[in-house]
Amino acid sequence: AEKNGTILPLGDWIIEESISDYAKWHEKYQLKTIILSINISALQFKNKNFVNNLVHIIEKYEVPPQLIELEITESVFIDDMQDIINKMNILREIGIRFSMDDFGTGYSSLSYLKKFPINYLKIDKSFIDDFNTKEGSVFVETIVKLGQTLNIKIIAEGIEKIEQLEYLDQIKCDE
Repeated sequence: AEKNGTILPLGDWIIEESISDYAKWHEKYQLKTIILSINISALQFKNKNFVNNLVHIIEKYEVPPQLIELEITESVFIDDMQDIINKMNILREIGIRFSMDDFGTGYSSLSYLKKFPINYLKIDKSFIDDFNTKEGSVFVETIVKLGQTLNIKIIAEGIEKIEQLEYLDQIKCDE
């Protein structure tokens, strides 16, 4: 979708549908602690109308912004860092949270964690799958320790075995 240019209308549709559905579920089931997490493409986030469109949809469906998390990948940070920081700060001011998805698999830079207002780091499934090797455990434990030091919550993705869950619990991974 990014390559053929359809990501912007597709991304807008995904945001509208997910927030609309969440508003219905929120009203019906009184979801007070369940966070709606939405993957956002780099091109979508960089769009000049992104913030206004998102805020409009949130207000339209009356979903508390504190219950919304935007998942972004490191590729968001490659161009125009100040614009990205400004957008993130505007959205954080109204309560939206941010997670860096697939941390460690792309253009990882520790400076991103220092410069950008990230609430969560998501450890990619490929690292979780390799947790029981010496090299794999070093990566996972380093990311968890980094998050603890920087006061960033760590989420492990793709847990499929009880041994993975027990290991993550043992090293005090947040989620």
